[in-house]
Amino acid sequence: QFFCRKDFKENEQQLSITFDNEIVRSHDEILDLIQKLEKSNYLSLHVFDQIEQWKQTTINKVKKAAEKAQHELIQLIENQKVTIIKQLEPITKEIRSLREEENIVETNIDRLRKKINEMRQKLEEFTQKDTNNSIMVSDDQIDWDRLIYVREQQQN
Repeated sequence: QFFCRKDFKENEQQLSITFDNEIVRSHDEILDLIQKLEKSNYLSLHVFDQIEQWKQTTINKVKKAAEKAQHELIQLIENQKVTIIKQLEPITKEIRSLREEENIVETNIDRLRKKINEMRQKLEEFTQKDTNNSIMVSDDQIDWDRLIYVREQQQN
């Protein structure tokens, strides 16, 4: 557009005012926001709080799972112990009876030795093999990198 000198000056002043009020001010506001981000993670404090809360919740869940597994293991050991004691009771009674009657013969010794060895073998199998196989630690199945992650939001 063509302006006379007077209109040209007014238009130039108006453009300068608009430039200062809109462009420079908006630019400065963006710079201020960037400085706030640098100083205090201004916008992400809420997200950091959410991550911390997730961490505490997850730790509590893992602790509860571990406590449950420990309780189950104690129960398993106790059940096996009770089973072995019950299986040992008839042998104990027979040993006492033979001792009281003083009626010990070689066949009794061989038979009782065999039963005791069977009981010992069951006990050793339980303490050495079964307990180790009973503990299932499956943290290798957890994809820790994907359990929680941060991603950039898509701009529309």
